[in-house]
Amino acid sequence: MADTNFRGPINSMGALEVDTNTSQVLPFDGPSNFYQAVAWLDPRGGAFAKDNFRPGQVPAFLNVNDVYAIDAIPQAAGSNVLAVASQITATIGMNLATVGVTNFSSGAASLAVGVPIIPAGTTVATTAKIALDFGFTTGTSIANSTALTVADNTLFTQNQWLVVGNVGNSAATVSLLTQVQAIHSTNTTTIYISPAPATALGVPIGQANLYGSDLIALGTQFGPQNASANAHNSGGRIQGGLGRYMNPREMLARNVTVQASASTDGTGTILVAGWDVWGQAMTELLTASGTTPVAGKKAFKYIQSATPQTLGTTVTATYTIGIGDTFGFPFRTDQTEYLTISAGGTAVANAVGIVTAVITGATNTSGDVRGTVQLSAVAGGTPISAAATSNNVKRLVVIQSPNAWQTLFTNPNRLTPMFGTTQA
Repeated sequence: MADTNFRGPINSMGALEVDTNTSQVLPFDGPSNFYQAVAWLDPRGGAFAKDNFRPGQVPAFLNVNDVYAIDAIPQAAGSNVLAVASQITATIGMNLATVGVTNFSSGAASLAVGVPIIPAGTTVATTAKIALDFGFTTGTSIANSTALTVADNTLFTQNQWLVVGNVGNSAATVSLLTQVQAIHSTNTTTIYISPAPATALGVPIGQANLYGSDLIALGTQFGPQNASANAHNSGGRIQGGLGRYMNPREMLARNVTVQASASTDGTGTILVAGWDVWGQAMTELLTASGTTPVAGKKAFKYIQSATPQTLGTTVTATYTIGIGDTFGFPFRTDQTEYLTISAGGTAVANAVGIVTAVITGATNTSGDVRGTVQLSAVAGGTPISAAATSNNVKRLVVIQSPNAWQTLFTNPNRLTPMFGTTQA
């Protein structure tokens, strides 16, 4: 399509437009979407012909908006959340947690097990063993009941597809793909879903990967089956008009910790494999030495395996895998000045606790490809404040401001400026 110059203004009226003497709220009213942001024209640039096109002809000021990148309550850190103390042998994977969380807290993200995802660059769903800090909200299920009590049902829309953590079977070892059938009209705490949860549990609730299914023609007994979601949507994107938008409530990703059972166990290394918040495959080699948890540098969203590479000197050594208090940024951060962070009511006033993105080739021992912020001293390192320690209550809010270079030079063939170098 040719470029177009035209004289404004532009009105996007949406539901404010009068149609047959009334206004209608329609599925595609908004928001509007603009590739590579928007800009203000420089009034000093002078007149130019509307049909004249050449690169860089119009002086302008790039209007790069702040992005609410993270807005969620993390699960409390813990040294054995992902794998309890167990005696292991080299090259045999550790037994990761397979059952839904027991420290559920309303409104806070938590672990979900058996979560289907479609990793970046693939088209087939695979089941991630664990999703960290899962969900945009929480609920409480009743076994085999379609009624789900939620923290706030205004966060849902009818026909929305969901992944409800840990209630896909009675053993709580797999998560449930389901759809909102109705939203209670007289309270704000009940929705109705189908299929129903298989067990009663406090649950994290995330966004599945099918949108606008109410606009898709229904199948018939002679035609195709109705469309169904088949995975969690990386980025937890929520539908708005023609777009699906990153949900900052689903953008928590955090570091992993490893700990030996005794100071005499020597040094052992464990390779953790999984995916980041965008579904990119990643690995990290963690070295355990003694009883103090050793913190990883990378931010995982999904964990698939933890495989010992070398073990300590004591054959009876046991190791645990946990989660620390360091969280990753969804977008590449090269300068801390482009960040606004608040954690547990504490606003970050300087660069303490923030590590910028690795911009050279990533390895399985290097830092995060988009950068991290450490909330507390859990598992060592320099935190922003001890008051920010994650505890199932304190909220983390991260606002990122993409710079001009990231906005203008990120394109489908060059994703590094915005999303970082390739994961190891």
